[in-house]
Amino acid sequence: MSHMTIAVETPFESLVVEQALAFARAMEATANGAADGTVLDQCELLALSKGRELLRAILTGAAQQQADAVEKKGAPAGPVNVVRRVATKVARRGPS
Repeated sequence: MSHMTIAVETPFESLVVEQALAFARAMEATANGAADGTVLDQCELLALSKGRELLRAILTGAAQQQADAVEKKGAPAGPVNVVRRVATKVARRGPS
């Protein structure tokens, strides 16, 4: 078994690597444990269920990371236009 070092730079990257590794291990276990003639079917079932979960987690993490960055950054500095509410009267022309 070979070893590899992977450097992650963000918590999101760490999440993706951990979940992808877990998915790969589950796929290997499924393939190795499947009966002859059922390997492809069993792996396909795993890919459809756990693969969707993996993609959903990655998508959620990416969206959350972007939302956190925007929240941390805050609104851009600069002047803000303020609209004052002014009471208005309708001019009456006479009895209706």
